[in-house]
Amino acid sequence: MDTGFGAQQLYSACKIEATHHYPADGTECTPVKGTGFLVQFPTGDGRLGLVTNRHIADDTFFDERNVGSELKSIKVQWWQTKELRCEHTTDDPKPLYHSDPLVDVAIIPLHTEPKKPLRATGEYFGDLHQYMAENTKAMELKYAISWKMLLEAEKLWPQVQPGDFVVFPGYPEQWHDKLQMRPVMRSGLIASDPQTDYRLGEDAPTKYDGGPQVLFDAFSTAGNSGSPVFVAQRGVPPITVVMPDGDGKAAIQGQISWPNYHRPFLVGINATHYNETGFRQRNEHAGLSRFHKLSAIMDILRANQDLSRGGSPLSMNLAIPVPDDFKIAPPS
Repeated sequence: MDTGFGAQQLYSACKIEATHHYPADGTECTPVKGTGFLVQFPTGDGRLGLVTNRHIADDTFFDERNVGSELKSIKVQWWQTKELRCEHTTDDPKPLYHSDPLVDVAIIPLHTEPKKPLRATGEYFGDLHQYMAENTKAMELKYAISWKMLLEAEKLWPQVQPGDFVVFPGYPEQWHDKLQMRPVMRSGLIASDPQTDYRLGEDAPTKYDGGPQVLFDAFSTAGNSGSPVFVAQRGVPPITVVMPDGDGKAAIQGQISWPNYHRPFLVGINATHYNETGFRQRNEHAGLSRFHKLSAIMDILRANQDLSRGGSPLSMNLAIPVPDDFKIAPPS
């Protein structure tokens, strides 16, 4: 079975580090690390948003003892190609949250000047001379999820079923590639009916069990917070068939397609895992996790659309520091 998964899904995951502080006395907290992914705001809004969990952006979401702390900065690292790793830091970020305060989703607009590309730094692990020769203008963010792709995913959502195979790339603390700082992809199956909202308890919804969520049979662990969740391809891509005529020349051309075929698409964002005992403690796992549906992400984006921003949110200006021993080739 061809799942359709590959580099497009793996490298959509960004490594993030959120720094909180107490403005009253300047105390800075230990950075919170996790995963996120980049999305485009609705058409006409020139911003690029970092999607992650609210409990990463809001230090008080799960722990009210942190009341008074604020998000000071957020550093984002992502792979543009298999040789180029990029980084951008937004100071004084302004997270956007869902109207339902129990939904563990945040979208952080990355600071860019109106109608101008995102500015980032990069580290290149290859032939830098060749790269400089081939890349002289603003480039497109290869693995960011465009608004068009989000709308397509929203349209396909009614086809998502229990038992569908899903993957969630990210930076789990223990298991991501630390030598090269690359994400890893984990997998699972949708365990509840995705066309309803799963609930673990019978009482009022909570931050651990509420909102538009789906249960999936998967081992998400620390660091996977904020991982995008993609559903596998269904069926086989359409195939063009050419039938030769009696003279051996192409005469009839047609296409074979499969009902309900779709490519992999985003279905949500990983939130937390459940423990077998029901108590939150380290190193215990029920083998079940939950993700918030795509609809939660779309709700936040639509509610915060800003048509005054304009611009091309998927373009980027990149600065790559030149090594001390780097020699610029003389003009030919």
